[in-house]
Amino acid sequence: MTKRRILWISVPIAMVVIGIGVLTYFWNLLSPYWAAEQQAATYVLDHTPLDRLESYSVFTAAGVEDVFRGEDGFGRTWYAFYVAAMRRAFVLPSAAVLPADEVEKRAAARGLEVQSITLGYVVSDEGAPSWAKSGTAVYEVMGRSNGRLAFLYFNATTGQLLWQDALVRS
Repeated sequence: MTKRRILWISVPIAMVVIGIGVLTYFWNLLSPYWAAEQQAATYVLDHTPLDRLESYSVFTAAGVEDVFRGEDGFGRTWYAFYVAAMRRAFVLPSAAVLPADEVEKRAAARGLEVQSITLGYVVSDEGAPSWAKSGTAVYEVMGRSNGRLAFLYFNATTGQLLWQDALVRS
């Protein structure tokens, strides 16, 4: 065999081996997250009124929690907040939750240049913030105030401001 022929055979084989190694690395890196999401979704479908899931997000303001939006068998829309540490889900009908654009207006009125709005649930335990001891669905609004990163927390059902960091004007 000539050197050229050996090169033409060995380079594609090496590329395939490297590609399989990279795919295996990323599969092992991401599969624990997929398993946790699947466990959360299964729990929500088995223990809440939801029969079909429409959306999914993660809320991290008070520990990691999976937030699902979906429908029950009658076509009503619900939010389910799965707290893995407690192996428990909290549910709210979506009609009881303020639209995110309403919360964005409230945050902007307080001088926050809104960058993101995240819906979540703060459980009532000893580690919960003082404004959430009873368990509260909240909107976490992140943005800029006077050029600095700032956060506001609104009650997701009433729109009441629960907490703001010191950088945001009152």
